[in-house]
Amino acid sequence: MSPQTSAQDILKRKVAMLTRGVHFLTEEDTGRKGGAGPTLGRYFLLDEKIVVNAPVRSNQQANEFHSLALKPISENRFQINNLDNEVFEVTLVHIPHYYQYQLDDGTPMSHIALVHGIDCLATTLVQHCDYFNEGLECLFCSIPVSLELGRTTLRKSPEQFLQVLEASQQEGRASHLTLTIGSPKRPDRGAMDYIEFVSKLRQHSDIPIHVQLEPPKSFNQFRALKEAGVDTVGIHLEIYDDTLRKKYCPGKFQHASFSDYLGAWRSAVTFFGRGQVSTFILLGLGETPEQLYQGFKTTIETEVIPVPVPYRPNPGSHLERHIPPYVHNLNKIIDVYLDCAQLLYDHDLDPSIHRAGCIRCGGCTALQEAYEVIKT
Repeated sequence: MSPQTSAQDILKRKVAMLTRGVHFLTEEDTGRKGGAGPTLGRYFLLDEKIVVNAPVRSNQQANEFHSLALKPISENRFQINNLDNEVFEVTLVHIPHYYQYQLDDGTPMSHIALVHGIDCLATTLVQHCDYFNEGLECLFCSIPVSLELGRTTLRKSPEQFLQVLEASQQEGRASHLTLTIGSPKRPDRGAMDYIEFVSKLRQHSDIPIHVQLEPPKSFNQFRALKEAGVDTVGIHLEIYDDTLRKKYCPGKFQHASFSDYLGAWRSAVTFFGRGQVSTFILLGLGETPEQLYQGFKTTIETEVIPVPVPYRPNPGSHLERHIPPYVHNLNKIIDVYLDCAQLLYDHDLDPSIHRAGCIRCGGCTALQEAYEVIKT
């Protein structure tokens, strides 16, 4: 960070951008529409190197979230007047050039994989989740939307992905991978899809790879994933409180209890190592700071990294009109991050050791920035 910018300033600014979002004073692309994770965001650089995936909002939604106005300074440089009349600047990360190109089979490369942050190439292997077949989908998920809008394909082949990987690496936009999947109602929960896909990638590349899945019935799947060439794994609980998890994640709640997640985390750590297993925890769906603290503590004691992520309403999901309470209490979210970071520090578990995926990208969470505050 620059000499005049403290770690506390960076944390505050990043959390403000993650939660309140931004709005352009001139028309701009709002970012990815649809998918399982955070959508409608653009990537910015804080202090020239810290990645932020800020939701882009306009009109009524910008007012509801008190979104930060982006005042143009140059082509990709903006000034933000933040809280307490604090002014700082951010740089808009340019969209990869390969998005304009097609594969040999005519498929747009952007339909196969997108760049998250600066250099994380990400794709959803199968753009469908079986929970939607039964009305048991997570209420915050919009995985079908990008397919319905014609922005992606249902299945991505390793051959297609390798073409995009080569194109993105030529631009310097891929140094690690994030692979996701909509949950299939099979005992392996998608592990077999990853194993086949990653095994073929490993014939051509040694790039670090992160995958995400629910707890499989047999934890031997973690051994198979590691042997196939996976470097890190995300087993995402989403919500610690059982009542809220049942409400917002009915299918996942039926499939696996908190105890099942604990068992899966512990097993995965034995294969991938401490700090190489993670779990997303959504902020803004009703859990108290005390519930989050106890959940973080239990998670970290298994040597798994919890990744607090402010929930943002996804268009096309059941919660697209939900306004999280953090909008009116930024300091509460900052305190949650500092609590998590303190627990990580006390257990000597620096998030920066994570080799691939969402933690290494860091665009959707302020966890690493909170850890830097605790370190200083």
